Amino acid sequence: MTPLSAPWRAALEEAWTAYGEGSYAIGACIADEHGTVLARGRNRLGAARRVHGAEGSGFVAGHDLAHAEINALLDLRDVPRPECYGWTVHTTVEPCPQCAGAVAMSSIRGVSYAAPDPWAGAADILTDHRYVSRKGMRVSRAPEDVQRAALRLALTSFLREGHDALGHFLQTFHEYAPDVEFAARLHRSRTLDALAERRAPLADALAVLA
Repeated sequence: MTPLSAPWRAALEEAWTAYGEGSYAIGACIADEHGTVLARGRNRLGAARRVHGAEGSGFVAGHDLAHAEINALLDLRDVPRPECYGWTVHTTVEPCPQCAGAVAMSSIRGVSYAAPDPWAGAADILTDHRYVSRKGMRVSRAPEDVQRAALRLALTSFLREGHDALGHFLQTFHEYAPDVEFAARLHRSRTLDALAERRAPLADALAVLA
């Protein structure tokens, strides 16, 4: 894998932590125009229901709102305008309608995502919606090797949560069948689970996902 930028390393670290905690493996961070990471968040759907806030930042867990991008936004201590217009939300999976809308309404103008989400991905809201399109949102993609690793990690977590590779949900990923098959092998072997159980660093997980 090519060297990771600070934002993509942070987002992938959050996704890997989410996997280890039993949630969907999706992570996000918010970075300024210089690539400095300002906030981080991860999917916490698998955690106990909780709302946490301290000194201006926080997260939500065990709730339908507990998505990575939402938690990254909640982790921000401040959203100064117009400075935040140059910031970017980096997320390991294409944002859903809830998260795309939350980012758009936050005044942050950039979104960069890694893995596609043919089931619930809604990046088009950021560019095609009649209101949001007037904000001039910037939408970009992660480097291809980051896309691949993020997709395989997310798919493995979906399989772990009980989604069948032949079921309707994962069948929407038919365009990425080799990655679904790769994730299915990882799931059967429990390779990622073993790494997570010993709290292996992100680099070890990425070596398996490459």
